[in-house]
This record gives sequence, C-alpha cells and structure tokens, in this order.
Amino acid sequence: MKLEHLTYELESSTHTALITLNRPQKLNAIDLKMHQEILYMCDEIQNNSDIWTVIWTGAGRGFCSGADMADGPRPVYDDTIPLNELLTEDTWVSKQAKALYAIDKPMIAAINGVAAGAGFSLTLICDIRVGSENSRFITVFQERNLPPEGGMSYLLPMIVGMGRAMDLSLTSRRMDADEAYRIGLLDRLVPAEQLLPVAKEIAEGISQLPPGAVRITKRSIRSSMEKGFMAANEYEAKAGAYTRRALKDTEESLAAFHEKRNPIYQGK
Repeated sequence: MKLEHLTYELESSTHTALITLNRPQKLNAIDLKMHQEILYMCDEIQNNSDIWTVIWTGAGRGFCSGADMADGPRPVYDDTIPLNELLTEDTWVSKQAKALYAIDKPMIAAINGVAAGAGFSLTLICDIRVGSENSRFITVFQERNLPPEGGMSYLLPMIVGMGRAMDLSLTSRRMDADEAYRIGLLDRLVPAEQLLPVAKEIAEGISQLPPGAVRITKRSIRSSMEKGFMAANEYEAKAGAYTRRALKDTEESLAAFHEKRNPIYQGK
C-alpha cells in the first residue's frame, strides 16, 4: 500500500519502526485513508520479523486529534471499501483498536501534542508513553454524543485507576502533561526537543534484549491483566518454554553471561 497519511521508517540497527501520523494541517485527525493505512501497518508490524519495536508519533504540533469530523472513516458509501469491512458489527474505531492491541511487539507513543478521542485511545494501547510539556489529553467522546471507544473504557481505568478514568471520561476535560505524568498516564516526561530521542533510546534499549522473550513478556503481562492471578500464573509457567524456542538467542544469552560480554541477539 502506498502511504499518504502515514510515514514509515525502519531503523535496521535497532529494528525500530518509526510511524508518524502525517496530516499536520488537521492535527493528524484520522480520515478514511489514514485509518486504512493504520490497519495496513498493523499487519506489517506484526508480520515483519525485522521489526522488534515500534514508535508512534505525530507530525507538526499534534499527536492525533481523533476522527476527522469532516472526512472521517465513516462514509455513507465508498466503493473502495472491501466487502469484509462492510459486513461487520465493529465500528472503525473498535476495528482499529483490535488490530493495534493484537500486536505483541513493544509499542512506544511519543506524544508530541494533543491526543484526543481515537488518538488518545491509540496512546493507551501503546506500552510506554513518552510526553513533553506540549502533550495534552482529552477523551472527547462525550462531546460527540458517544461513549468511550477504541479500548479506552478498559485501558484508561487500568492505567490511571477507576476514579480518574471516570473524571476524565465524564467531564471530557483537558489534561496537561504534568497531570498526565503525576497520575501515571505518561511514563516519561521530557523536554519537547528530547521527545523522539528518548523514545528511540527506550526502543534501542529494548532491542538489546532477546526479541522472543520481549514479545512473550508483553503477552504475559497482557494475559495477567485480562485474566487474573491464577490464569496469569499458569501462563507464566508455559511462557518460558516459548522463549526458549528461539534456540540461537537462548544459546547467545548463556554464552554472553559466561563470557561476561554484551549479548547480540538475532530473533532466531
């Protein structure tokens, strides 16, 4: 697919995909084209073995202002949309959220400006959120006569707690970066000029670890969050066997430990 509203760069040395929402004149609002490109990139991320970590960010002064209300992904009729996409009970937001949530590789949100509605939901699906003084958040769905979408009703309480999630959702008030960091929505708060460098530094650090173990760790934590302690404990008992299937990385981990050197992993 030719990308028009996203840009995609792969840093081969760190196996990091940098994906930029690229409609700066619209604060990177999601229209039909961007929505389709996000779905395409979800498949690319999950299935490309050269991608180990992902950074999502926005062009210009916004991260993502949500759905484009003038030209959003909800057309009355568009003969370019595949039939499978029409014959579903999912809204476009829920379909997009499922595709993003299904990715088992670490995803970092470098939130360079406002994140609203579906854009806010995208940041919640990411595993690590890095922000600056320019980051701002608003749930916005109630202002559109909608309940939370894109996984927000599940993820926001998990991240910031029930009371704060209710406050942000029911009032639809704006939240600045300082508050977001204080309540745990932002994991790192850095100067604006350090936003992408810090996100890349985090990705590079993750890339020094065996990618199989990293992906299984993400799956394990997600499983724990979704199923509770007993089911999580059972999954943990099995998960180690999965990571050891990457035989070369298993051997490299042991060899590097005994030789007192930094390991070099291959994802094999």
